[in-house]
Amino acid sequence: MTEYRLDVLSSAVGNIDTMYLEEALDFEVKANREKRPFRFPKLSAACVALLLILGVSATAFAISRIPLSWRDIFSPSQTVIGDEDEIPVISQQHTNLETLSIDVVKAISDERSLYLLYSVKANDGAVLDSEGRFSSFEMYFPNKMMSGAYVSYFLPRKDSVPENELEGVVYADWQPGGSANGLVLTFSNWQEESWFDDVKVDCNIAELAASSNNTEIPLPYGGVSLCGVDWERGVLQLTMKGPRDVGEWSEGKHWYFIDTRTDTVIYPEQRADYHQSDEMDSGVCHFQNYVPVDKEALPYLELHWGGADIFTTVLAGEWMVTLDETPVTVQSEVLAENVPLSYGGEELLAEKIECSKLSMAVYFADYVDSTTGILGALKIFDAKGEAILCDWGFTADQSDDSCMIWTRFSEPIDPETICKVTFNGITIFAR
Repeated sequence: MTEYRLDVLSSAVGNIDTMYLEEALDFEVKANREKRPFRFPKLSAACVALLLILGVSATAFAISRIPLSWRDIFSPSQTVIGDEDEIPVISQQHTNLETLSIDVVKAISDERSLYLLYSVKANDGAVLDSEGRFSSFEMYFPNKMMSGAYVSYFLPRKDSVPENELEGVVYADWQPGGSANGLVLTFSNWQEESWFDDVKVDCNIAELAASSNNTEIPLPYGGVSLCGVDWERGVLQLTMKGPRDVGEWSEGKHWYFIDTRTDTVIYPEQRADYHQSDEMDSGVCHFQNYVPVDKEALPYLELHWGGADIFTTVLAGEWMVTLDETPVTVQSEVLAENVPLSYGGEELLAEKIECSKLSMAVYFADYVDSTTGILGALKIFDAKGEAILCDWGFTADQSDDSCMIWTRFSEPIDPETICKVTFNGITIFAR
């Protein structure tokens, strides 16, 4: 055990009463002796100061909130994207503030790619599972749908993030043009996954299929009921009904039949949803399911409901967030213009080849057939002559027949690091 002189310590920290010094030292001895979890006693300011001098970690008393950073979605060593590339975000939530609050914290974008970092916070005392999800997520401009795909997911919860908060990421393919303001994000029904035990449903499938007046049979979970059974031409048709927001229960992976003759498990293969005329505003939906099975097997079919992890709604509602401004802030560098290309015996003209920290694109004034393998003809190289792996995509504008071949980089890069671009093995740009 380390020996401490009280007179030296008292002098070092400003002539503190030795009573407090003895309290602090006694605390250290006990902490070293008892390695089991314990509550920290309430210590005086002097005692806390002494503990810091003795090398007791400050993190034992408080954990600082680590702010969202682009290093959370790119590599920790990423330095290409900085604060100067961010969009000053002003977001407004319009509904259900009492349940969840959703705020867009950071945004970056170029002419083709958009990234958003956002936070979700529930009421104090709630717990949000980091594996949870919203049943639906959409982003659009008023009167103009997004021009490409978008993905939303949650980051693993940091130690400094409370249990009622989550941090999310959105990245999207977009072409904002001149109307980038007013981007809207909508979220519906917070869902979390739970295990539901397998339950055998007490019903005779053969009798139900033979009857013209099927009795509605409540199913164990999800508020769903079986209300119709028919068999025709080797296909068992089951009609279920239930709330629209628990439609996942009607999916075949969450229920099945067992043929008791052979213990064979039989899942449905198709599904269709529909509404009856009186159900449009009631929140009720019908689910039509189809199970290929011989008629001879009907008396031996057991219906099993559950035995699966199911996403169910924990917090029902809709939330809308509007971004007042979403301008393009990561500008592209034009690498080359009016470049003649040849592919498959066809002469092409690339109007512009440009690159930003986030993506790269080749623009054509006239339509290019993307099914010919042209996407694989483009390759880019760094200063070492090594190829930069890219997943090229294709976007066409039907209004004027123009099109674009482009790729989003998996990690932001400095455009200056792109030293060569080839098309079908021929160099079309070099520096």
